[in-house]
Amino acid sequence: MYQSDWLLRQIEMMGLAFKRLLDAMREHRPADAVEVSREAAGELLDTDPALLDHLTGEGLVVMLSAGGSVDAFRAHMLAELLSARADAYAELGQEQDAARERERALALLRAVLPEVEGAEEARVLELIGWLEGDATPPAQSR
Repeated sequence: MYQSDWLLRQIEMMGLAFKRLLDAMREHRPADAVEVSREAAGELLDTDPALLDHLTGEGLVVMLSAGGSVDAFRAHMLAELLSARADAYAELGQEQDAARERERALALLRAVLPEVEGAEEARVLELIGWLEGDATPPAQSR
């Protein structure tokens, strides 16, 4: 019961964060989108966002694999946030930061892929394709 409640709270929190992030991007406020994604990542992982900013993609995978296998939900959600942050950085003209966030998201998604199936697997593959430059951006393909 407790785990189910926790998961529902996490899903609700991430839904609200993604709404705020998309609103900021639609209203051409990419700097706000970056900040929203940082705050949401900190809330998702219950840690200081500044710490997360210093970790590589592999470092994030290790952090999310403390129990022996990757926490697929958190890793996938963090990858989605990093992907959106990459878009915001690109809109700000900060291509180096955008590329870094894409690489961090890809590392998380590649770690998650063996752990997911069905619709979640399809979404992970879609996002990997987009981040690697092989597909239409996810926001346009839905």
